[in-house]
Amino acid sequence: MSDWGIALIAAGSAIAGSAVTGWLTRSAGFRQAAAARLAGEEQAAAARHAGEQQAEAVLKTVQQSLEAQARVQQLEAKREVYVAFLQAAQALVEDRKRDQGSLDEALLAEAERTYQVLRLEGPGRVTELGDSLMQAIFTSLDDRSVGAAELDRSLGDYVTVAQHYLQEPWSWMGRSRNSWIAGGTTEPPATGP
Repeated sequence: MSDWGIALIAAGSAIAGSAVTGWLTRSAGFRQAAAARLAGEEQAAAARHAGEQQAEAVLKTVQQSLEAQARVQQLEAKREVYVAFLQAAQALVEDRKRDQGSLDEALLAEAERTYQVLRLEGPGRVTELGDSLMQAIFTSLDDRSVGAAELDRSLGDYVTVAQHYLQEPWSWMGRSRNSWIAGGTTEPPATGP
């Protein structure tokens, strides 16, 4: 073969080698680009998922905080109702102890008004003992055998149960404070006093 033939074969081989190398490089570039795109999509999905979880956690924390504040306000409202009834009933009991005749109408009206609010606020056990106290006061008017000791006992029973319901709810629920804040109830278990 002549020099020209060898040169032509060498040039053809170089061109074919360059074409094959270029084709393989192009294919590898496409694969790399596809892998980079897939990795980017996975990274974006992971970041989005992490962001959603963080947002849910913040939202849950805010919701729990608002619920805890609402429960504290409910407990404070109960406290005000229980104290108002206690003060009115105590004044009526003291009036009843001093006078064996009729009850002071203004004290009676205040006790009945606060008792109606107590009935609305509840719970049932506190309302029952408030009712028992009012009945003891009214019974003492008709039945002279119902004396100061009976009135004091009824008043004491009411105070004991009211105090029980005004304790921090998690103490009588047998649950942790965090459990209560996360969705507990202010109602005591059925076996309570």
